[in-house]
Amino acid sequence: MHIHKVIQPAKLNSIHIHHTSPVYQVYYDYLKERNSIEATEFTRFFCQRSRPSMLEDQLALAEFLYMNDFFEELEGHLNENYMHEDIAKLYRIILDRKKQPLSINDIKSIEELCFEHPSLKCLHLFLLVYAHYDTKKYAGMDKFTEEIQTALFTINEPLFHYYMKLRFDELTFQHYWKANHLVLARKFAYKYINAGLAPRKQIMMHHNLALCYSFENYEAAMDYAEKTINIAETNGYSHASQVTRDHTIPFIAAFHQKSEQIISNDPTENAHLLLSRGQRKEAIDILSALPSLTPFQQTYLGLAERNLQLLRKAKNRFINEYNDLFFAQLPDYYMKRVLKVV
Repeated sequence: MHIHKVIQPAKLNSIHIHHTSPVYQVYYDYLKERNSIEATEFTRFFCQRSRPSMLEDQLALAEFLYMNDFFEELEGHLNENYMHEDIAKLYRIILDRKKQPLSINDIKSIEELCFEHPSLKCLHLFLLVYAHYDTKKYAGMDKFTEEIQTALFTINEPLFHYYMKLRFDELTFQHYWKANHLVLARKFAYKYINAGLAPRKQIMMHHNLALCYSFENYEAAMDYAEKTINIAETNGYSHASQVTRDHTIPFIAAFHQKSEQIISNDPTENAHLLLSRGQRKEAIDILSALPSLTPFQQTYLGLAERNLQLLRKAKNRFINEYNDLFFAQLPDYYMKRVLKVV
């Protein structure tokens, strides 16, 4: 595959793209000659020396640095006088979000922001969706989908457009996944995997696909979990690898009651594994000691105690607190198991 073509705008989109940023041209040329990791690193060096004056060029540079996890370099650019204040404002919120999720109050503040430039408007819309997701309002995408799709056709620079399309595919996947429309969700996940070049983003999407298959296909779920670990370890993301080992693989194994040889350092998923092996008392001891229960923990405790009322409460919490119809299935599956035993 000619990977440079991944960032090339499609013919339909090229109609409204009439400016090419220096960072796009550099990245495109490197992708023609080198693998994606080398091309990204060489483009990173270019960005370190670059101080563009045009707003479109600044946005392309900022988005390249952010989407490839070069957060310190991005922070450095945002602190320099040459950077447009509106770009700095938006990306500071985006960077701060990595340290602490956005809150209900943040949604109100972000809604009050106003931008004239089409590309800034587009990024602002994404930020509003992220704020809704951070507050567990997964239906937030419904409100902005049409506006974002319209905004994508107003972006006039190819690299920024490429990354905004990736953001859209990622959010659309999340939207359909949480709404439990799995065929559509996977369609956007595959699009994202085929178009995304950054390792962290590949890790995230493979991990999400593992969970997306977790109820209906054990082999597919485990395959995506193993791919997640492989990409993470190959690219030095040890935390992502450990999360997959401690949370995702135990969850899938416990659900399918194939938990032999599977271990977890996470108390909640350890309790889940114990349950899958019929060790109800040990699971109850772990879960009962927790100060407050998430819907997952409530589900596991409901299964352990064979408590249908607790399982119903967990399902209602998934739906009402998280707007998560996908994981709201988990208490349903376990209610059926309880009823078989009872």
